[in-house]
Amino acid sequence: MYKRKTKDCYAIEGNCGYGWGIEVNCEDLADAKMQLKTYRENVTYPVRIRKWREKIPA
Repeated sequence: MYKRKTKDCYAIEGNCGYGWGIEVNCEDLADAKMQLKTYRENVTYPVRIRKWREKIPA
């Protein structure tokens, strides 16, 4: 049986003019999409979802 060795991580990043910085970390993609929508409604600077993978400790 296959066991995953990594987990997906998501963050909302914003660029206020000084480069991209993490605003908030999210549990899963659905949460990230909901947070992105909220940020886009309330801020004027660009925001995006960033995804990366982290190793699961053995």
